[in-house]
Amino acid sequence: MMPSAPTASAASGPPKTVIVLFDTSLSMQWEKLERSYQALETLLRTLRPTDHFSLVVFNSETHALPLSAANGGNVQHAIDFVRASRFRGGTDIQRALQAGLQQAADPAASNAYLVILSDGGATRGPITNGKLAAWYASAWKQLLETQRPRTYILAVGDDANLPLFRMLERQDGVLEHVLSTEPMEFKLNSFLSKIGRSPIGQLDLAVVPESAVDTVYPLQAATFSGSLASWVGRYQKPQENVTFAVRGLRDGSRVELTGKTNFPRESFDHPQLPRLWARARVDALLEKIEREGDDQATIDEIIRLARQYKFVTPYTSFLAVPRALLRPRVIRPGDPILRVRTDPSITSVVALFPFGLMQPLRHLSSEDIWQTRFLAPTDMQDGTYTVRLILRDQLGRTYRESKTFVIASKPPVVEVKLDHKRFQRGQAIDLKVHASQSTRTLVARLDGTAPVELRWDPRAGANTGELLIPEQTIPGSYKLTVTAEDIAHNIGTGEVQIEILP
Repeated sequence: MMPSAPTASAASGPPKTVIVLFDTSLSMQWEKLERSYQALETLLRTLRPTDHFSLVVFNSETHALPLSAANGGNVQHAIDFVRASRFRGGTDIQRALQAGLQQAADPAASNAYLVILSDGGATRGPITNGKLAAWYASAWKQLLETQRPRTYILAVGDDANLPLFRMLERQDGVLEHVLSTEPMEFKLNSFLSKIGRSPIGQLDLAVVPESAVDTVYPLQAATFSGSLASWVGRYQKPQENVTFAVRGLRDGSRVELTGKTNFPRESFDHPQLPRLWARARVDALLEKIEREGDDQATIDEIIRLARQYKFVTPYTSFLAVPRALLRPRVIRPGDPILRVRTDPSITSVVALFPFGLMQPLRHLSSEDIWQTRFLAPTDMQDGTYTVRLILRDQLGRTYRESKTFVIASKPPVVEVKLDHKRFQRGQAIDLKVHASQSTRTLVARLDGTAPVELRWDPRAGANTGELLIPEQTIPGSYKLTVTAEDIAHNIGTGEVQIEILP
């Protein structure tokens, strides 16, 4: 237990700056939007006139209000600003975080809190959790220490991106998650009560000798004065007089607690500890995958621990959740078809698209596949998007899955290279063609000859092929065309004029 001490509360502490990032993307429609708006209004109306605030409304774009004193007129203006905002498009979380950090760097912003109201589903800019979190940690640390905002996150919705939010809250932060099925007031009040207070900073547990334990994990991301801080670890052999030292910063002052204990050969006082450690270990491995990508050794360890201690991970399931196969994975904007193959026990499938559309799928018994046609907005930029699938089986059980698809609207770029452009009849034309990475097929055509498919040659560093000019070709000028088709069926061409001699 950390020693209790007077803390700065939202009502009596020093003036603070609250920078709110409010998500207005289409994935926030309905209950998530209502809960975020309730949190925003409650937060702004509890600020004191000595506090300052700013507001960043974001979807695929950001619109910001400047720092203002938290008086009644400015608060009402911000609330009206949100009410008048358009709810549209995808979610560019990096752009929103960048705008928030810029506000925190303002000389007028002191004792800053960056409050995020979102489901965290990035669809624009960087969308990989690990890359986003690494970028934010770097950008946050580049600020002067006095300008770094505490990162407070209220995650809304059953599909909130908790892996991303858990990494973001490492920047002196707090995370609270509100499900659609639970009352909001208790969690909201708990969350808001921490704005104006500071977690114990740089909280760390050191063990001497260091070799006494294998791995130690904190069980809370943030600890406040007067609350319990817990860690869980594992040791291989008994040992006496092991020293534990807890260090941190509280309101700018260093805090240190030390104690000694013995590691017994056997103890049955806390039978839950092995499973608690395994869960913490798996959570750490899952975060490693988010940051660095997966590898077989890490996945194998996750599966082993999950099976041994009987809990569910993204790589294991004791509910035999039917897995879905989404096709196509790469589509063009407009009016594409989504096809999903599922387990035979599934009786209904509903797709939730990132641009706010909810679409039921129809089962095609002849192909044993679920299908729907959906309208992708023509202004959707090329990139990777997530569609959430809600599957229901014969017993009424519901399963949720997230799949990604790629919007690709630009045709492949084709560059044809020839050693020369004058050829004799009966001569072979050696082709070297460079094309966009998304290209699936390349075909060369010349009037009067059969088309030739080009293949990638790693030694040449290009797509190569040989086109034979027939002996009976009439001399003259000809256009040689190479057509490229990508995996979204966009078509691009490259052309070159050649001369065929007698």
